[in-house]
Amino acid sequence: MLRIGIVGLDSSHSTAFTDLLLSGRSDLANEQVRVVAGWTGGSADFPLSISRAARFTEEMRERGVQICPTPADVLENSDAVILGAVDGRCHVELASQLFPAGLPVFVDKPLAHDRDAALQIVQLGQRYGTRWFTASALRYQQSLMQALESAGDDEVISCDCYGTVKAMPGHLELAWYGVHGIEAVYSVLGQGCREVRRVRTDRGDVITGVWHDGRIGTFRGCHEGEQATGFGMVIGLRQSIVPLEFPADYAGLVDEIVKFFRGGEPPVTAAESLEVFSFMQAAEESSRQQGRPVLLSSCEVAG
Repeated sequence: MLRIGIVGLDSSHSTAFTDLLLSGRSDLANEQVRVVAGWTGGSADFPLSISRAARFTEEMRERGVQICPTPADVLENSDAVILGAVDGRCHVELASQLFPAGLPVFVDKPLAHDRDAALQIVQLGQRYGTRWFTASALRYQQSLMQALESAGDDEVISCDCYGTVKAMPGHLELAWYGVHGIEAVYSVLGQGCREVRRVRTDRGDVITGVWHDGRIGTFRGCHEGEQATGFGMVIGLRQSIVPLEFPADYAGLVDEIVKFFRGGEPPVTAAESLEVFSFMQAAEESSRQQGRPVLLSSCEVAG
């Protein structure tokens, strides 16, 4: 049996991922894959963490998960680990405890709270030779994967995505929730963004990325209370236009995590994950400069 541990039970993803593996909704879910251990964690100054940590821990215990006193205990009882803490600010510290153990690690979103911290996690992975990846569930929505497969050799020209923006304490404004839509754009266009422009008002955002080959990707950030929330996308192909709406289901992501834990290649490279943070940081700087274009930071990282 593949034993999965979760470090940080203060996210709804802990119960959602566990239920997918128990229910069989995930294609790879079966009696050979189970979440068996977890450590609560929690950040006292992050309301969405501290207000839910105890409840999710109890729900995990009810699902038969062993609640451990330390991350080290989770490692001892697991074959692979999900770093699930909802507060991205603690991910560097937790990664520094998990990566040396040599187990494969999935880092749940957000990878970190800003680009510098994301780079530290990339460097920890390089130092210890750790197999790891991070990804938003939006990358693996069935409709998106089917659309890209159906496109075949048709060239992708553009990608326009919309989604919710919700800032959280101590994070880049887009890192905690806007990252979903931005990662979806990257799942279509790939690495190679050159510059970013952001127009922001109290009612919404439009963030435009220009890729080195001239393709353009946009993310429209919908502010809560101003616009219906949710996620969707329009993919511009040379031969057609493909509109999509996303239910934000986790099954596709859980399948990717299990395949990776079983020895598969990381479906998202460290270099691309770091570029996503460069994109978000450039967007924030563009906003400070009243929408002027900002070049992405260097993100040449092995892997």
